[in-house]
Amino acid sequence: MYRIKTFILPLFALLFSAPLMADVHPEQRLLSAVDAIQDTRIADAETILKGLIQERPKFKLANMLYADLLKSKIQPLDVPGAGLGNSEERQNLLSEIKLRLQAKHKDQYENLVPAALTRLDDSYLHAFVVDLDQSRLFVFENYAEQPKLVADYFVSMGRGGPEKEKRGDLRTPLGVYFIQSYIPPDRLADKYGAGAYPINYPNAWDEMQGRTGDGIWLHGTRSGTYNRPPLASEGCVVLPNDDLREVGAYITLGQTPVLIGNGIQWLPADEWKQKKVEVSAIFEEWVNDWESRNTDNYLSHYSKDFLTDKKDYAYWATHKRRIAKYKKTIKVEASDVSILKHPNEDLMVTTFHQNYKSDNFVSQAWKRQYWRKEADGNWRIIYEGEIPAPTVSHLAKNSL
Repeated sequence: MYRIKTFILPLFALLFSAPLMADVHPEQRLLSAVDAIQDTRIADAETILKGLIQERPKFKLANMLYADLLKSKIQPLDVPGAGLGNSEERQNLLSEIKLRLQAKHKDQYENLVPAALTRLDDSYLHAFVVDLDQSRLFVFENYAEQPKLVADYFVSMGRGGPEKEKRGDLRTPLGVYFIQSYIPPDRLADKYGAGAYPINYPNAWDEMQGRTGDGIWLHGTRSGTYNRPPLASEGCVVLPNDDLREVGAYITLGQTPVLIGNGIQWLPADEWKQKKVEVSAIFEEWVNDWESRNTDNYLSHYSKDFLTDKKDYAYWATHKRRIAKYKKTIKVEASDVSILKHPNEDLMVTTFHQNYKSDNFVSQAWKRQYWRKEADGNWRIIYEGEIPAPTVSHLAKNSL
């Protein structure tokens, strides 16, 4: 009989059974092995881990658990990964297994929606939410204008942790971002793996806060490497190559949002719907006040710290008062509206297509606004500008 002490049991106490199938995701197979260990089905666990390592020889966590199982045949083990000593690698692996175990309980998100995904027009097919605190990327399908969780993946972040402030700090930024483009692997160094998706860091809000740096991507891992530790990149969000390929199938370039937070607030569906109504009303009031040609009411939606095209609030107010004198009618149609909240700040980002018509001027443009909750409790626009139109569609699985 295998002599395996209960050192593994407390660590894996949150597990429940998973199917023993060779074609399921490597993480699920790993957790199935952990389930088998907890159930003292040691032979099953050994078989699962051996097969997993044969297919993913550089899956270090699987290698560590397999080594522990083999050593337990000879002597009792007091702690996981004892053969690695107190090395940085062992600490990384222990951190990784803890995070993967937390993600095991996916039922905790049933009937919950991230508060940050406030509103998505039905033209938005998917949205990503990255919780750096859990090293997890969640994929949401925009189902009947309510986000529905359809997949989630383990990710690595910058070695410096969350909250990027300056170039070279090795931190991953927090905020509301959008995937801008796709770089195929034949144009990248091998360390980026199966491709890369740059996001728009620094965005307008980051620049207003004096944050520097660039080149923040979602990308894959070096050839032969399954995944990297939780803290491993230079600031990017990194996925195993196969996972990146799957994620790519959900992406519309220029449109798919990536919300990155250090901890994510989840709301019951009914509460989320109420918040959506409240936040939508703020945006719609801005549109209505613009159409009313009451310039004072319209300008009340703008912060005194407002900027657009390097022009401040004073310039904006003077300009709007001047042109309002010559308007008899104003009609503003806002479509494809998304309203997304910063996961960790009192900031929300609206993106929409604006169709403006007055008696003497017509224009169309894609716009993005940053709204800040100010000291009096009101939300006001602190930045507004035009953006390129998103591509119609992009299925990266066809190009990766």
